[in-house]
Amino acid sequence: MDPKAAREHKAPPEFFSYESRDAIIYALGIGNRAREDLRYVYENDESFAPYPTYVVAPGLLSLNIMSWPGIEFDLSRILHGEQYIEIFESLPASGKLRSETRVVDLLDKGSGALILSEVITYDDATNKKLSRQLVSTFQVGGGGFGGNRSHPDEVQPAKIPESAPDAVVEEVTNEDQATLYRMGSLDLNPLHVDPEFATMSGFKQPILHGLCSMGFATRHIIKTWTDNDASKLQKIKVRFSAPVLPGQTLRTEMWKNGNKIIFQTKVKETDKVVIANGWMELKEPSEKPTIIERLAAKL
Repeated sequence: MDPKAAREHKAPPEFFSYESRDAIIYALGIGNRAREDLRYVYENDESFAPYPTYVVAPGLLSLNIMSWPGIEFDLSRILHGEQYIEIFESLPASGKLRSETRVVDLLDKGSGALILSEVITYDDATNKKLSRQLVSTFQVGGGGFGGNRSHPDEVQPAKIPESAPDAVVEEVTNEDQATLYRMGSLDLNPLHVDPEFATMSGFKQPILHGLCSMGFATRHIIKTWTDNDASKLQKIKVRFSAPVLPGQTLRTEMWKNGNKIIFQTKVKETDKVVIANGWMELKEPSEKPTIIERLAAKL
């Protein structure tokens, strides 16, 4: 690992074109359903919009760390450690996006190397900045190169309260969830579909994408505190702490503090935390309207 070479490399921008169909496949991949979430899965709905976490798709395309100077990359020993997303503008229903990526630093964690990357995505037609992502990727066995152990640009995780959660949502994933998600997100890592590759990577079977679990948790929070209006999402930070098997039940526990929601997601069947120390910041105070308030608004 060569942190200086990685930091100094200037990658060309990556372009990502999509139609409403592509955004809908992604929305289905994170569990949206026509009965409850029509605005995210039907292009003719008057409120149709891509789900905001769809920005991970152009982000992944531009994250060329497999061939990045200064990085010794081994796909079978790579883990997605943490993800931070900040939303500036909503995604258009379809369009062409431009993403610019840089490696912030390579951090020496001893047992491995943490690759901290930043992706900023723009609407290529208007040049509006749409989102900023910080991606922490862990290369198992890549440590010991003498790099920094931390970086000031890292976004810190939340501390989970000791009190009972203010809200809990449980949802069963589909046994083919990873297969569908990989088509919507374009994260085609064979770890999530190929049993032989999963075994080679140390798993008994293909596992769910961490970002798919994040998508489920995002939906749980958005439905609970914004009446399913995903445009209220401003920032989200997650730490992936354990794998999820397709077909398992995700349980998201939430604590509200103004417009900030602290959360963690567990696999119900094992009680193991799979998204740890997460937090989401909403664009408006997160008091969910009462039924009476929603009825009054329609009068």
